[in-house]
Amino acid sequence: MSPVRTLGEIARLIGAGLEGDPSTPIRDVSSLERAEEGTLVLVAEASYLSRLAQSPAAAVIAPPNLAIADRPVLRAKNPRLAFAAVLELFHPPPTFPPGIAPSALIAPDATVHPKATISSFVVVESGAVIEAEVVLAPFVYVGPRARIGEGSRVHANVTIQADVRVGRRCLIHPGAVLGADGFGFVFDGESHRKVPQVGTVVIEDDVEIGANVCIDRATVGETLVGRGTKIDNLVQIAHNVVIGERSILVAQAGIAGSSRIGRDVVLGPQSGVMDHMIIGAGSQVAGQSAVIRDVPPGAKLAGSPARPFDEELRVIAALGRLPQLLKTVRILEKRLEALETRLGEVRD
Repeated sequence: MSPVRTLGEIARLIGAGLEGDPSTPIRDVSSLERAEEGTLVLVAEASYLSRLAQSPAAAVIAPPNLAIADRPVLRAKNPRLAFAAVLELFHPPPTFPPGIAPSALIAPDATVHPKATISSFVVVESGAVIEAEVVLAPFVYVGPRARIGEGSRVHANVTIQADVRVGRRCLIHPGAVLGADGFGFVFDGESHRKVPQVGTVVIEDDVEIGANVCIDRATVGETLVGRGTKIDNLVQIAHNVVIGERSILVAQAGIAGSSRIGRDVVLGPQSGVMDHMIIGAGSQVAGQSAVIRDVPPGAKLAGSPARPFDEELRVIAALGRLPQLLKTVRILEKRLEALETRLGEVRD
């Protein structure tokens, strides 16, 4: 159970302005839909106000220019960031005592820092390195010579294959697989011959990897995920892909081999990137888009094949008119046929 805090204490801890009674007790944070007495809710924009009017919430977090008169308000330039900070106050991350569970299997020549936490049924293979304050949840597999950087947390059933390097403060969710073979085959006239995948995967610092993400090892060299990148569940990253810093890859996005994704790129859900593409820094690709040619920096694309967003909107609008356009064409065809018939009769 989280401790009750006063609104004034919360404002001080997160650096927010306060309008209203600082002694207002707050016992938890909630969504507007599930708010109860004593809870703090987020009201990020005017569209939330109608729901707020029906809410029993004790106080709100809101931007500076949003008028709220019926209850105390914490004012923040970035209310969503403030909301995240309050969530951390009431729900701090769990702590884990260091040590190695009796059922864990640690190779004699693996290096495990005394401040690391190795849970039940973890396997750490020969030559692997587990740095300080790493947490390995049950059933994690760490392959030969892999390295996991300081402060990283690896959830249950994650597989980290041989030679993979994970940076500091990374968070890897259940079921992710880092370092499986890239999908490489050559047809020899009779069968598909496997191309050995002898490279590795490098995950830089502060990366978050969602559940059941697959990041394939390079054929040679490295598959690289840049610092601060956040990857949603069920994303596929193929061999030799390079992803720049602070990029966002949303659920079920897929990147084919040897593509290069610039820094601060956003790939929407179920978007796909063809092999050997280059996506420039700061670009945004909408959900279910298919990138089949290089993308310049800062572009905003949508559609399949992906095209500039404004152009795709015009295409969608035109498709909506297509049934009526077809009907009009049929009418014109009949009129033309009738006209040609009459002209033929006149010539006769």
